[in-house]
Amino acid sequence: MPVLRHLYFGMAQWNHPDWIGWLYKNGTSNSTRLEEYSRFFNSVEVGSSFYTDLTDQTIKQWYEQVPQDFRFSFKVPQTITHQLSGETLTEACERLQRFCQQLSRFEDKVGVTMMQFPATVGPEYMSYIEQLCDVWSLGTPLSVEVRHLQFFDKSDTETEFLRLLSKRNMNRVIMDSRPVFSTEAYCDSLIDAQKKKPQVPCHPIATSMHPVIRFIGHPDMGLNDVYLDQWAKKLSDWIKEGHTPYVFVHTSDNVKAPLLAQVLETKVVSLLEGHTARILLPALQEQESLF
Repeated sequence: MPVLRHLYFGMAQWNHPDWIGWLYKNGTSNSTRLEEYSRFFNSVEVGSSFYTDLTDQTIKQWYEQVPQDFRFSFKVPQTITHQLSGETLTEACERLQRFCQQLSRFEDKVGVTMMQFPATVGPEYMSYIEQLCDVWSLGTPLSVEVRHLQFFDKSDTETEFLRLLSKRNMNRVIMDSRPVFSTEAYCDSLIDAQKKKPQVPCHPIATSMHPVIRFIGHPDMGLNDVYLDQWAKKLSDWIKEGHTPYVFVHTSDNVKAPLLAQVLETKVVSLLEGHTARILLPALQEQESLF
């Protein structure tokens, strides 16, 4: 049976020290870890583009390490999304144009790009979000992440926002942080995650062909199961409808994130006929110690 192809799974990073001896062989150099990562996953969040300007040379080095069906999911720089005002909008649009021009040189391996706005950007900035979306010039999809709670009101504001995206064949980034907030913070990684991760409602609505989910899992693997079952049903339904979803899996410390992705993909495959799983993680002693 063919491998499930209309679904992209990725982590928030490809270089995690606790994956050495598990996903990566002991002694593997940093320069080859992306190549090894791409044996298991077909996408990755590129968070570094949010914080700093990447050079063409850096992107080219990454581009050459992954297979043709791999997709990088870059984040739009925060200098575009986090400094919005009437005076800076024109400059933000120009920066986004330059960002598009840079990515266009590597477009065949660019997946969905995420434009993330802070919780301070509310409905009063709707026209600014709209203008930035209209700047997007790549043939690859753009997805927009908002964190102000009015965008989740199930009323006029959310309807207007979803209509804005649908009109442009764009999607909202669906943040599912329910698992990581499902218990008290009893360890350092949970304390840190509950301070930093947004606690926003999870509204699984697709307004275009590439819905994006950022799943923030709990470090206790069993506590994620009820949420993974919900997502397996939703993802399999979207795939049957012709969508190609992207799923980026996190945990509070990201150590077990690959395992969660594997479990979720297995659940999705069980609901679809004629496909096999792509994510086949090494069954090593190091993996067993993660439990």
